[in-house]
Amino acid sequence: MNSQKSTFSKRKVFGFLFTGALLGAAALYATHWSMKATSTTAFCVSCHSMEKPQKEWMGSKHFSNKFGIQAGCADCHIPHDSDWNYAKTKVTTGLKDLFAEMRGRLPDEATFEARRGEMAKSVWADMKASDSATCRHCHTPQAMDLFAQSEKAAEKHREAQQSGETCIDCHRGIAHFPPEFTEGAADAAKHLAELATNTPASATTLYPIARTPLYADKDKAVEIANILPTAAMQVTGADGNMRAVTISGYQQEGAAQVIYAQSGKRIISAIVAEDAIDRLKNGEYSTDAKTGSQWRPVTLTAWVENANLLADAQPLWDYGNALNNAYCGGCHAVVPAGHFTANQWPSIVNGMVSRTSMDDAGKLMLTYYLQNHAKDLAGEHK
Repeated sequence: MNSQKSTFSKRKVFGFLFTGALLGAAALYATHWSMKATSTTAFCVSCHSMEKPQKEWMGSKHFSNKFGIQAGCADCHIPHDSDWNYAKTKVTTGLKDLFAEMRGRLPDEATFEARRGEMAKSVWADMKASDSATCRHCHTPQAMDLFAQSEKAAEKHREAQQSGETCIDCHRGIAHFPPEFTEGAADAAKHLAELATNTPASATTLYPIARTPLYADKDKAVEIANILPTAAMQVTGADGNMRAVTISGYQQEGAAQVIYAQSGKRIISAIVAEDAIDRLKNGEYSTDAKTGSQWRPVTLTAWVENANLLADAQPLWDYGNALNNAYCGGCHAVVPAGHFTANQWPSIVNGMVSRTSMDDAGKLMLTYYLQNHAKDLAGEHK
């Protein structure tokens, strides 16, 4: 009798263990299945709020490229470097996104655009914290053939490896349109305009905040040149709202209509009308050691209306810095002005500005800010 009870108890325990094992295996399989199913791109884009990001992704190289390699949502947004990071991201970020969708936090495109910057910053911070683990799942820096890359790309990758930068520092806006944090730039522009209305009449040096015409006399009968933002003008006289000014700079041989701020540096201060070139007072040509070109000092005397002018250049530099942060920081980490030379910056800005909504006036201001704070002018403008 005891033997029968003992056998029954063992069978009961075995039955419980077997049932528990089956339930555990089923739970494990269900967890694995749900993790995998909810990591598919089809699941991610099934939410209404993901329609716009999906269209942006489908127009990117992560969707279609000559190699036929496609990176979906999970490839970029869920770390694969460890099971723990994978599970943690699924539980924390995944549940947060689902909850936000259920609450309707992104009901339309306007709301999405209003929150684009906030969402982008959050993703960038996560990727920065993980040393761009999702990027490195496909792209291994140590395996890059730098000699097969363009000269500029190879240089940047070498610098990144030496400085400890990570992928997301430079590669933003790859699969989705980058945000433009224009609020700071808009505030800086407004502040600049307000300052220009309060420029003291006694100012001895003036700086235009926009492209401004220069005249042959106080009556503004003949326009002889245009002075560009940030260029300095020395005040030599006044008559009502008009100021007599002198612009000093340099002229490169073969570019008679252009006044540059410095010899050998293509920082344009003013554009002189063709029929007003003879108004320039010229010095002697000399050879610039770095460029090998001929430059000579020049001065132009003119009249300017006392509007949109500042007595201090610092607000202009503050505005230029705000533009750099607002428009350039959306695609990559903000590159400091001292990273390139004054002559390198114009082509870099021209190559990048088409990817932003910056207007021509903003482009000019950004270019002059970067040029005047370039690495070969370090310390000249604070």
